[in-house]
Amino acid sequence: MEKVLELVSEIKQSIVHVSPSQKDEIRVMRSMLNDRDYKVDIYTKEGVVGQYCPAETVRSTVASVLSSAAKINQAEAEKLVGSYEFKKADAETFVDLSKEFVNTFVQTGRKLPLGGRERSSVSLSVKEVEAGMQSYPMQVGVDSDGKPIYGHGKAFIPAYQSLKVHAPCPQWVKKTV
Repeated sequence: MEKVLELVSEIKQSIVHVSPSQKDEIRVMRSMLNDRDYKVDIYTKEGVVGQYCPAETVRSTVASVLSSAAKINQAEAEKLVGSYEFKKADAETFVDLSKEFVNTFVQTGRKLPLGGRERSSVSLSVKEVEAGMQSYPMQVGVDSDGKPIYGHGKAFIPAYQSLKVHAPCPQWVKKTV
């Protein structure tokens, strides 16, 4: 089982530029589901108010569902789930569910607070981008050395939605400065 912090560090060291990686998403999710030592501090205006362990939370939830669905007592369900190691397919499902929750929730028009962490307090909201003309680089020729020459092209872009990130400096960070 991969440890979350070790995996995050490994991925961070191996990237050359910021780009998506479905493989890494699934690896991180799987390690979060299985690493019971991984805990994050939860921050509010008052500072640290608790800790969150994704592996403990998911096991508690699955045990509760199992207990209700299979009509077994909670202790037995917790024992069964406690020894389970989440697989790659489980992680894929949780990644897909997490993404769809974010995409669906922001459609309500409300901000989605991602929670206060040691150095951040980030929220997301949907942003409507109006239709209009937009410039883009366009190759207009080739110079004597064979290198492309670029000019400006224009294209009509229909209205679309984007995400807006709200990330002011958290109060608990300001206190330490």
